[in-house]
Amino acid sequence: MGEGNKIFGIITDIQKMCMNDGPGYRTTVFLKGCHLNCQWCHNPEGKSRFPEVIPYVENCTDCGECLDVCPTGALSLDKERKPRINRALCTTCLQCAKICRYDALVVWGKIVTVDDVMEEVLKDKPFYIHSGGGMTLSGGEPMAQPDFCLALMKAAKEEGIGTALDSCGHAPWEDYERVLEYTDIVLFDIKLMDTVEHKRYSGMGNELILENARRIAAMGKKMRIRIPVIPGRNDYQENWEATAKFIKSLGDVVEGVDLLPYHPYAGGKYKAFGMDYPYPVGEGLEDEALLSVVDFFVEHAPEVTVGG
Repeated sequence: MGEGNKIFGIITDIQKMCMNDGPGYRTTVFLKGCHLNCQWCHNPEGKSRFPEVIPYVENCTDCGECLDVCPTGALSLDKERKPRINRALCTTCLQCAKICRYDALVVWGKIVTVDDVMEEVLKDKPFYIHSGGGMTLSGGEPMAQPDFCLALMKAAKEEGIGTALDSCGHAPWEDYERVLEYTDIVLFDIKLMDTVEHKRYSGMGNELILENARRIAAMGKKMRIRIPVIPGRNDYQENWEATAKFIKSLGDVVEGVDLLPYHPYAGGKYKAFGMDYPYPVGEGLEDEALLSVVDFFVEHAPEVTVGG
């Protein structure tokens, strides 16, 4: 497949037959790393740019073998005798994960080439052709690995496969400009319109994000705006009105709005990883609250979906 096989990247997963990550049937490639640090992130394993060991505390049998092989003392057991990792000390030597027989310490992040990914993507090419689907790059944030992202998009287009970029919008425009040349549609996240609140909950302001959205629209690139609906964070009328106004300013390139309601499943993942989570683990967004958001955007967008 050309020079792509020389370019390496880091992924967390490749999912087949996805129907919520762009038009038609799609293969979604999850790249590792993200520029933001959203409190409600449902994929904490995708935040760090590099491979990392993540504990599945419920699988731990307290055998202690991992403690014996850790060369830096980064591993310890908490008061419940479950593994904890001091990230400041961890060198990602992976020895603990290699010795664990119970999948209590798992490596998230696989180093792959473009050809490795395309081998999987190409297996479902007939489905893309008949459904208008293709390959979607997601994350984490795919633009955290811009060269790998670009190489994947090029490789897909060379094979006649449609492409979609699922992005939070926070990356240098120079990187977007290169990747968008080979991108058919952008799934663009807008979380909060108030930059102070955006920084409070995601770690960064939204100025760069909104400017990149304007530039993508000015290119005439097709877009779908994806909005997480998070109780107590962005689910208030002033934010929805500002969001709708901004979406309208982008023009006819916006094909629709995908509302992504907060759900409780992420809390279980954080618990399994031994990580703190600021939301109730067992409570999702109430239907009544979500319906009011849907009703609002139906009046302000060409199409509205729930769940992507």
